[in-house]
Amino acid sequence: MINAYKNFFKGYVDFAGRSTRSDYWWVWLGNIILYIPFFLTYGNALANSRNEGALISLGFIAIIYFIFGLALLLPSLALMVRRLRDAGFHWALIFILFVPLGSIVLLVLFAMPTKETL
Repeated sequence: MINAYKNFFKGYVDFAGRSTRSDYWWVWLGNIILYIPFFLTYGNALANSRNEGALISLGFIAIIYFIFGLALLLPSLALMVRRLRDAGFHWALIFILFVPLGSIVLLVLFAMPTKETL
């Protein structure tokens, strides 16, 4: 998992390469694990929103969450494009994200095995 995450950040602007299924899913799992503390802290602050200190921490957590998401945006797009290319699909299928339920279609495409080229 650590090697996959290192490769994730090394290839943050590499839209031309390929990423294996394991590379994609290990990074996906790592991102979920990193987001869990944000969700829990945000939910706790939201539940205690009558407290002024909780409201301040709510704004602070939202800013950190936004910065973290922004930092992962470009590497995540590059990883998705590389994964689509590895599965034998055109990179433009990334735009399915803008269609309702398109993310589910992309998850299925990301789960496809590597297409061997001749």
